[in-house]
Amino acid sequence: MTIDKLKFYLQRIYRLSLSVQKQELIVWKDLKNLHQEAKWKSGIYEKEKTIETSFEICDGRQETFYYVLYDGYYYCAVKVLKNFPTELTTDIFILAAHFNNLLNNGVVVINVNGGYVEYRQKRELLIPLLYGGDTYEQMMCHYNTTKDIYSAFNRLIEEQEAPAIIIADLLNNNSEMP
Repeated sequence: MTIDKLKFYLQRIYRLSLSVQKQELIVWKDLKNLHQEAKWKSGIYEKEKTIETSFEICDGRQETFYYVLYDGYYYCAVKVLKNFPTELTTDIFILAAHFNNLLNNGVVVINVNGGYVEYRQKRELLIPLLYGGDTYEQMMCHYNTTKDIYSAFNRLIEEQEAPAIIIADLLNNNSEMP
């Protein structure tokens, strides 16, 4: 075993031996460092253990992404659709159900009273605690999936395309990717 592997192994053992609160603080520090080193424009809220960052999800369209540590979990969330037309509520639920049947990681949530659609992921803190790169990987997975979900809901609203057609096209496009 090389010295680097041994150091990595001992670091994991040390992190596992800490209390849940200290484990959360380590992941919080790692998450803040990731945002600061990447020089993303982020709002960091220490008390809530929340980071807000804006990313572009399509040409010229920025959305606020939320990264939160809470109750032993690492959450990623973004509103992919705001103020949807109430006459499309049924189709929005159908499209969300299609996504929720396909997604391995995350859930599309509809808030009827607020009139928005949100995409959320959640992961136990243990994974980013032991594998530091996982925080970034989850962010990128959440971001890339958000772009697909946004595109699908935008197509539903703008083009009034049927949810089944939208999902079929998305699956077809993804199957053609290398």
